[in-house]
Amino acid sequence: MHPVVELCQAFVRIPSLSGEEGPLAECVAERMHSMGFGVETDRLGNLLGIRHGSRPGPTVLLDAHMDTVPVTDATAWQQDPHGGAISKGRLHGRGSADTKGALAAMLCAGAALAAFPGTLIVSASVCEENMTGVALADILERHPADVVLVGEPTLLHLGVAQKGRAGVLLEALGRSAHTARPELGDNAVYRMMEAIARIRALPLPTDPQLGSGVCELIEIDSEPKPSRGMVPHRCVARLALRVLPGETARSVVERLAGCLDGLPGLSVRLAECRQRCHTGLTIAMQEFVPAWKDQHSTLRARLLQSLGTPAFAAPYTTNASAAAVRNIPTYLLGPGSIEQAHTVDEWIALDQLEAAPEAYAKAIRVCLGI
Repeated sequence: MHPVVELCQAFVRIPSLSGEEGPLAECVAERMHSMGFGVETDRLGNLLGIRHGSRPGPTVLLDAHMDTVPVTDATAWQQDPHGGAISKGRLHGRGSADTKGALAAMLCAGAALAAFPGTLIVSASVCEENMTGVALADILERHPADVVLVGEPTLLHLGVAQKGRAGVLLEALGRSAHTARPELGDNAVYRMMEAIARIRALPLPTDPQLGSGVCELIEIDSEPKPSRGMVPHRCVARLALRVLPGETARSVVERLAGCLDGLPGLSVRLAECRQRCHTGLTIAMQEFVPAWKDQHSTLRARLLQSLGTPAFAAPYTTNASAAAVRNIPTYLLGPGSIEQAHTVDEWIALDQLEAAPEAYAKAIRVCLGI
């Protein structure tokens, strides 16, 4: 078995939901030690495998997250979600494509690197699925990097741009009444229906490289609940947005709020989320992760030439935003396809996985200037 396949299989066999990465972190730490990395852990539970070169040079950081989304219905899977089964040229299991295959390949590439300048860091980060960017931002505060490669599934194409994400809450307030006399109340759901109609009519921003933004209603609820005979006095809706370069948390909220002028009792705000890390620390963030485009044309051209692949613009959101907002040259590169991520019977193609260490090795050499 190819070493990267064996390593990915070992990682897949350890469940690692967001906030529950501890057992996998122990395994990753052991493998990092055995592969010649110095190992550092931090307050969030991120693991850093660090190799220092023989002379001064840049710091290159490769990041892949350890956490996965849940297996919501194991009976729907044809393979054990945590079995790491190999069949018909595929390695199956939750996290195989997103992103345990990338982590395995990064470690294999980093361990094989010889006689290099600077510093190489492989970060196995936590809580990416629920708190995108928070863990990598914390890492970069302590380990400033000159280049960052994030291991999301790109079919080993170089990702040079990425959409961002925003989670927005709409709140409509009305007045309760008995449903026998609804005219005495003010139905908050009707107010929300008008608000949603206006938001759906808003033109979406577009970008020539990343395409159209997205604004999708994903949840709606009202109070009181349960209720069999009361006009609802409150209604809350959740919107999921995919945002484009140049959009900010403020501009997103202002764009939505602007179309609600004249509707009383409506408010718009970014959602907030919290996550308890496996170390016990609780982290929090507003649900806004910015989009980005690479602005470092010379390095991008050298990477594309070395890899021999086309450039890729990601329609999804990743930890890379945490580096890109710091104006660090930032790229996506990883085995497998986003089409396999988060799915029933998630899998990664063995040919992609086996090719990934060499792709990372090429990218590392370019970033280190060797």
